[in-house]
Amino acid sequence: MEYKERTAATQAQEYLQDLIQFKLEKPTLPAQREVADNLNVSRNAVLHALDRLKSEDQVVVKERAGVVANAKIDINMLGMESMTAELKDQSVAIKHVATQIITTPKRLQAFFGTSVKQVIKISRIRLKSGIPLTYEIVYLAAEKFADLAKVDFTNKPLYEFLQKRYQLKPAYGRENISCFLADENISEVLKIAQDTPLYCVNSFNYLESDEPLEATTQYLIGSSFKYHFIANNIYDYREEE
Repeated sequence: MEYKERTAATQAQEYLQDLIQFKLEKPTLPAQREVADNLNVSRNAVLHALDRLKSEDQVVVKERAGVVANAKIDINMLGMESMTAELKDQSVAIKHVATQIITTPKRLQAFFGTSVKQVIKISRIRLKSGIPLTYEIVYLAAEKFADLAKVDFTNKPLYEFLQKRYQLKPAYGRENISCFLADENISEVLKIAQDTPLYCVNSFNYLESDEPLEATTQYLIGSSFKYHFIANNIYDYREEE
């Protein structure tokens, strides 16, 4: 009897996940009784499924709205698009926080080269409905892009701006993705509690000529994003040597 209940709960969970990912037209999930009747399982099985989805932050319970899908923004790990292109959402706003000219951080000296003594550091936040989603810090060689220190990058996608102003765009790059717990500074910027799980994405992008263009560090709220990659032949997939 216990085995059947777990199986029914798994069936209900998969059904609800399918709705969240592919078929749900409205964010509110169907009532528990409706799901149970559709699958011919008990409401207890549906409750077990919802508990699992809540623990995985895939759904949230809202007053008067019921159980609401917490759909995440899906990003391709192998993509070479900017964050603006990845989000594919015109309602996401970009807020320019600050621009500074600083000494090249040690961790970026190998990327930019020892001749680049200073970099421009541009800090921005992306928001949806006024709620922060990402905190982004971009670094470019100060001598080459000195006039960027005067630019307000509010709602200005960086790659589009670089292509229009300098006829430059990244040709290839690499990314390191890790998990990070929000410290005091980042929690204040993103308006979240300290130790909130985040993705930390460090990107290093180059021109066709193999010259370094820009390095970016992004902090993405973990409950709002997920990463994926699709390879036609996983046995042939490997990093370029």
